Amino acid sequence: MLAGAALTTSGGVKAQTAPERPFSIPAGRLGDALAAFGRQAGLQLAYRPDLATGKTTAGLTGPATPDAALRRLLAGTGLTYQLTSARTAVITAPAASVDDAPDADGSLVLSPIQITGAGGVSPADAPYVTPASTAHISAETIERFRGSSPADIFRGTPGVLSGEARNGAGAIDVNIRGMQGMGRVATTIDGAENAMTIYQGYQGVSNRTYMDPDLLGGVDIIKGSDAASFGVAGTVAMRTLNASDLVEDGRDYGVRVKGGFGTNTTKPSDNAQGGYSWPSWAGAPAVATPSSNGMDRPGFLEPSSGFGSAVAAVKQENYELIGGFAYRKQGNYFAGKNGGDGAKPVHTGPRTVCSSTGWCQGWTDYVENGGLTNYRAGEEVLNTQLETKSWLFKGTVRFDDDQSLQVGYTGFRADTGSQFASRLTDERSQPYQLALSSKTDLDTLTSRYRWAPADNPLIDLKANVYWSQLEVRGPNPVSYAVYKRGDFRPGSDTDMWGGEISNLSKLHLAYGDLDLTYGVAYRGEDTRPGKGTRAVMSWLDPRDAVRNEAAGFVKSSFKPVDWLTLNGGLRYTHFWSKDRNDPGEDWDRGYDYRVKRSEGGFSPSVGVTVEPLAGVQLYTNYSSTLRAPSIIEAATGFTMGVSPNVKPERSRNWEIGANFRKEGLYAADDKGMMKLSYFNWDVKNYISRHYTSYELNGALVSGMQIFNIDRAKFEGLKFSGVYENAGFKAEFTANYYLDVTFCRTADACESKSLYSDYSTNHVPPEYSLSLTASQEFWKTLTLGGRVQHVGKRAIGHGDATAQGMSQFIALVDWKPYTLVDVFATYKINEYFTANVGVENLTDKYYVDPLSLVLQPAPGRTFTASLTAKF
Repeated sequence: MLAGAALTTSGGVKAQTAPERPFSIPAGRLGDALAAFGRQAGLQLAYRPDLATGKTTAGLTGPATPDAALRRLLAGTGLTYQLTSARTAVITAPAASVDDAPDADGSLVLSPIQITGAGGVSPADAPYVTPASTAHISAETIERFRGSSPADIFRGTPGVLSGEARNGAGAIDVNIRGMQGMGRVATTIDGAENAMTIYQGYQGVSNRTYMDPDLLGGVDIIKGSDAASFGVAGTVAMRTLNASDLVEDGRDYGVRVKGGFGTNTTKPSDNAQGGYSWPSWAGAPAVATPSSNGMDRPGFLEPSSGFGSAVAAVKQENYELIGGFAYRKQGNYFAGKNGGDGAKPVHTGPRTVCSSTGWCQGWTDYVENGGLTNYRAGEEVLNTQLETKSWLFKGTVRFDDDQSLQVGYTGFRADTGSQFASRLTDERSQPYQLALSSKTDLDTLTSRYRWAPADNPLIDLKANVYWSQLEVRGPNPVSYAVYKRGDFRPGSDTDMWGGEISNLSKLHLAYGDLDLTYGVAYRGEDTRPGKGTRAVMSWLDPRDAVRNEAAGFVKSSFKPVDWLTLNGGLRYTHFWSKDRNDPGEDWDRGYDYRVKRSEGGFSPSVGVTVEPLAGVQLYTNYSSTLRAPSIIEAATGFTMGVSPNVKPERSRNWEIGANFRKEGLYAADDKGMMKLSYFNWDVKNYISRHYTSYELNGALVSGMQIFNIDRAKFEGLKFSGVYENAGFKAEFTANYYLDVTFCRTADACESKSLYSDYSTNHVPPEYSLSLTASQEFWKTLTLGGRVQHVGKRAIGHGDATAQGMSQFIALVDWKPYTLVDVFATYKINEYFTANVGVENLTDKYYVDPLSLVLQPAPGRTFTASLTAKF
């Protein structure tokens, strides 16, 4: 809904001369007919919801221009319309009421209106009419549930999580249906990638993408492969703000200024320690000594963090400009107090305890930690501070109604806490505050071109190019103690660049409509040690490599009758990589170098959609998708080598689903939507990591190595549903895993993650539930909340065939938990809106899934903000 929108009455003539196309819209409710018209005509519609309430239409079958088709649908309804551009139509009542009277400048000011996408539905409704597993996160949702880190924006999205939510240095690491990292999920901001893999010792790696939620206009997610995307587990496409997000129709500029604060944080203190110091040997006193720091939690409403942003935009007939800046700063957060899972000493009496190396000690009174982590209930969680600065500049030029060019720049600077994961992987490790923080510098340039002649259905051309430069620096991970030597931080530098050209051709054939999307794509990555890093961390062998990947693709959608759609796709991908490390220096560490690699293959897909009734879709999709090794899996480094025989992964994915969408479900102006799907992913030659011994240059060597296991399998169910009526909205989502299996060989399959494999901490919860509800009062006040329940880990951990004396990657487990968040939005006047919220209302002590570090999540946190729009 968009309040107070102003739409000019001067329509575009060009849209009225568009060629005829076939329409098949049954008689019935006008709202349903308009949604179908929008999808079939490729137009965006804008109208007040009450205008369609209680009205019906005779429908439309046969060829017609969009102009003539809309005229026939509205016949007898008393409504009229304006084609305001080649792709936009505004529907109004002919008699001007007080609200609908034209202004002196000829513009028409409307009451709240319904905006549909070119497909006939809003972005929030699009997943419920898309015959695939998709999701949308709106800017409104991001604002309501700010969270304590960017990773929190994915909470409540079924089948989607972000790893390292509390130790990610202000980044996200998206996990879709159990698959994560190494390029399995293509994550972009305005079409550009900026992902970097951060070494975390034997504990694994973090795959980080950097962004600022305050500058996002929305997030669209595809779960599974798509012929037009590099992602094999899914695609996360984040869009930064556009001028249309700020400038209301009928105006030529817009300004948004936002400021707010949060609670439950404190300024970090160097050398602070947390939790308990536990007896380290059998003869020590059986006493766990609590830290003297960390229990001075501030008051519930005491401001201790802040955030703010300012964005301005200009929107003219032929060009748009937008620029903005966002800043946020918070200290270390405090864990929740409730639930009984905080660190606590428990005396167990006599016990024999053995280490992973086989050394055993007999304790007369062993003191174990009865909590999930070595942080006490309500304690300050160290190294979780965050300070970020972000910039956004974009300009769009429209040469005419058919062509546009957008160029943009985004900048991101972060100074954050970041605990080296290998230093905090069990409940007895004592956390400490690092003296040095981690720093991130990111700059991205993008350019996006579109040419879509309204009178030529064969051309809808899109071209996109980007370049990202990313520098990440952090404390030296070698030292176990608090480390500081001047201000030097080792790290990596990465350049990423790429582009895509695609075209959509719509063919109206004698036997049905055929849509063809085809194009080519390319991306490159060059990663290397930062200045001075190799000298300090030479034994860790920072990666130094370059990788390129190119693809060509075609997708088709054929609709022979109005109730049946047949989809197909084919993609060819080829990659090249070069390892610039010197193999002569490191052969004795168990590395087996293959300096250059080059591989490729095809990825076909097919799908069928049946629509037996209006608003009902039944669909089945299958894909066989190739994923070439990422730069991390194709080049040596991080104390591990790469098997010369590593093969690309081949994912065979099935999805069966159903969509339901209906207006007037129980009342005249309500709406209900549901989506249910079953997925079965079988990933052949899943790329893993293990500890192994083999012969190299005549010598037997041992070390960590990237290699292929036989396969990994992910199977589950997903449900989502929305109901809206008279300002009330409720959304329920659920995700359940029927099976997660890893097979070292074809005959050795277990529902357990493998020792030493990165996927150990990528395994998602067995099930998760989320219910969000809100109610609008007097069109100014909205009250709502969200309840989430996260179940236990989907599978166990263990590998009877593993080699070596330790697991190398420690399992970071969690217990099932329930979270409650509440929010309120009050529109003070047409310019000012206030938002307040409480996250983790019950102050639950819990550990996030998919973490590499054993530390709790934030406790009860209050946030408040004021937004001004002019």
